[in-house]
Amino acid sequence: MRHHFFITGTDGGVGKTVLSALLCAALDAVYWKPIQTGTLEGSDRVTVMRLAGIGTDRTLDEVYKFVPPVSPDLAARWAGVEIDLGRINMPSSLINDWLIVEGAGGVLVPISQKQFMLDLMVKFKLPVVVAAIAREMAAFLWAIGREVAPV
Repeated sequence: MRHHFFITGTDGGVGKTVLSALLCAALDAVYWKPIQTGTLEGSDRVTVMRLAGIGTDRTLDEVYKFVPPVSPDLAARWAGVEIDLGRINMPSSLINDWLIVEGAGGVLVPISQKQFMLDLMVKFKLPVVVAAIAREMAAFLWAIGREVAPV
């Protein structure tokens, strides 16, 4: 049985990469971040390898990598490319059944002129784990409750 999770966050810097590393270490999982920005500061893949104590055999290469630490859409435009979701596909084979996929930023971070990180999540159809600071998570749950309550 395959066990895959998509890690997102309520914002940048809330701990998606640390959470991904913890899950990779605990589950002996493979790590993949399909879209990476801010590579001048290093990559999340290298950080996960260091924190989880895993090697390159338990990570997958990024499909898109950009130097500026900005949204994927903006970084791609500055690089003169457009991110194509058709090029980002779930890996066909892994060394085990566990895969941790880390998104870039939060759910509504733009990855192109017409698509958001949410569109990648929908495409993959994976269970989503949300990393958040406690006060942000409370506001997030309150907002969901307000929208669901009238239904």
